[in-house]
Amino acid sequence: MGFDVGVAAAVVSGNDILLVQEAKGTYKGRWGLPKGYVEPDESIENAVLRELKEETGLDGTVEGFIGFRSTKTSDNVGLFLCYSVSVQSDTLLIQEGEIQQAKFVSKDSFSQLEWISPTLRSFAEVAVSGEKLPIVDLSEESQRPYHVVFCDARTSLSKEVDA
Repeated sequence: MGFDVGVAAAVVSGNDILLVQEAKGTYKGRWGLPKGYVEPDESIENAVLRELKEETGLDGTVEGFIGFRSTKTSDNVGLFLCYSVSVQSDTLLIQEGEIQQAKFVSKDSFSQLEWISPTLRSFAEVAVSGEKLPIVDLSEESQRPYHVVFCDARTSLSKEVDA
């Protein structure tokens, strides 16, 4: 039994979101967010930025957390995390062979697309709505990549108060 950790980048520009169309494999021709797997030697946040760069040519900055999906198969435990990512440029350079096309798409067009999964569509809907949770970066204190997301959208750890 193993673990598989996947990531996706939700890049929003105005009312549109960056989507990619798969060029091969099980999901050939289907649409989703730029995505991929976390390598054993990288942080999750670095993986999402690497996958964005590999698939679209865009450099980004992780801005927040959109959501996650967990699953269990007979072989693996799977975790998939989606992050809100900002980019400085929207000049796309797709990874030919893996990606057929990449483009910014309006939420109004979502129903016309054949999606990789309902989960990826839902992540895209949340991202376009502007909703995201802040990421608390505790890397400096921990001296290693260390990030926390709270459901109440806090931006720091709470401090204990003496009663």
